[in-house]
Amino acid sequence: MAAHWAKGHLDAIRTYRDHSKREVARVKRNLEGLSADDQASLVWKAADQIQAMEEAVRANFECLDKIVELIKESKPPAHGPVSGPADGHKAVQNMLQLLVREWTQEGEVERKECHERIHAALDGHLKPQLESARAEGKPPPRVLVPGSQMGRLLYEVCARGYDCEACEARPLPYFGGELVRRHGAQIGAHRIQPFALNTCNRFKKGDHVRVTPVPDVEVPVGSLPTAALGDLIKLYDTAPSRGSFDAVATAFTLDTSSNIFRFIRTVAHVVREGGLWVNFGPLCYDSGHDEARGSSMELSWEELKHAVSHFFEVQEEDFVDSFHAANAESMMQIQYSCVYFKAVRKANPSLGIGGS
Repeated sequence: MAAHWAKGHLDAIRTYRDHSKREVARVKRNLEGLSADDQASLVWKAADQIQAMEEAVRANFECLDKIVELIKESKPPAHGPVSGPADGHKAVQNMLQLLVREWTQEGEVERKECHERIHAALDGHLKPQLESARAEGKPPPRVLVPGSQMGRLLYEVCARGYDCEACEARPLPYFGGELVRRHGAQIGAHRIQPFALNTCNRFKKGDHVRVTPVPDVEVPVGSLPTAALGDLIKLYDTAPSRGSFDAVATAFTLDTSSNIFRFIRTVAHVVREGGLWVNFGPLCYDSGHDEARGSSMELSWEELKHAVSHFFEVQEEDFVDSFHAANAESMMQIQYSCVYFKAVRKANPSLGIGGS
């Protein structure tokens, strides 16, 4: 029996299953309802289209079955409630597309500039310290990745030799990452077809049923640190966390917090003086935080930079057009203008965090 805290997330997956079955039934009904003359005009026979869509949906169900088992085996988060799925089947669809972004060859194009900018900033600031630590047999610099989503950025930062921790507050992305961490030792271990229901805005007839093998790299069991299921501002509001990291890396994370000011102060709390904060992402903010659940503030970059600058010297900033968990083969996509910044921690204390 799944813990009560997980019920909403299991319900979202059940809703996605039901929605998928209805969509297949709708397509089948529409295709089979065509006259013989109309069916003769199809490039792809109706029966073959329906079969391909049914097989794609089953492939997604197989992957979701594994995620359901991971959820059922899990324990409630130690630091209280975490954010829930926003819109049932839409939350699950987004999770599947996030798997594509983070753990497939197809997603490499989308995530490349975001990750490369973060890696360049980390290496530029920490590499001398990393090389010195290796030469002297000391621990490597510590990097925190809050809002780690499905763990790809965490995986890459660890692969560069840094000592890493991570957290993710949204359970569906978190358990998608756990699928790779626990069952990703073989390249292409999971063969999802996440766009099976996206029958609109296609360039080619089979775009929606294409296979995207997950993962695109080997992730041996134990090679990827376990991310904590929870929010940065709850997990790291402790005295021992003060100045415990050399850097924080946030990708598509900054605007998901229920309290952006407390998020900034918590980052300042955990980063040592002279340490780094590198960020890449939009400012669309999480509409799931309402008056009953949090204190969401939709700040402009001007206002946000002012708050960040109280604790950090912003040394670089840029605006980069980027996609996130998009369907690369769709004729309709959402493009974000993302804020990239690199900032170094000043000496100002982060009051109100960690008992200060």
